Amino acid sequence: MSVLRVLLVGWLLLLPACRYTFLPLDPGRATLPERFSVSGSLETIERGAVARLTVRRMAEPAYLELRWYKGDQLFQERSIWVEKPGTYQARFERLDDGYYRLVVLVQNSPLLQLELGSPLLPPPPTP
Repeated sequence: MSVLRVLLVGWLLLLPACRYTFLPLDPGRATLPERFSVSGSLETIERGAVARLTVRRMAEPAYLELRWYKGDQLFQERSIWVEKPGTYQARFERLDDGYYRLVVLVQNSPLLQLELGSPLLPPPPTP
C-alpha cells in the first residue's frame, strides 16, 4: 500500500510540471497604416486621352502626381489635389497613335501605371 501511495504522491507532484509555466504571447491584431488605393482607366479621345482615377482609400490629403510619357520621354505633367476619396479625371494630349503611358505617384512613390498603344519592343534574338 505504501508503494501505491508513493506513486500517487509522485504522480501528483509531477502533474503540474506538464502544464505551461508561462502565458502564451498574444500580440493581438496589428493595425496597418492607411495607404492610398487608386484604380483608373485611360480613354482615347480625338487628339488626346482622358484619365479617370478612382481614389478608394487614403491616409491624408495629398497631391496625385500624373506623369504622361510618350515612349521614354516625359511629355506632360499634372497634379491633382485629393482631399477625400472619389473620382477624378485629367486630360492629356496625344501627337499620334504611338505608345503612351501615365504614371500616378503620391509623395514620389509610384502607385499606378496606365498605358495606351503598344510598346516598341526590340526584335527577338536569332537562335
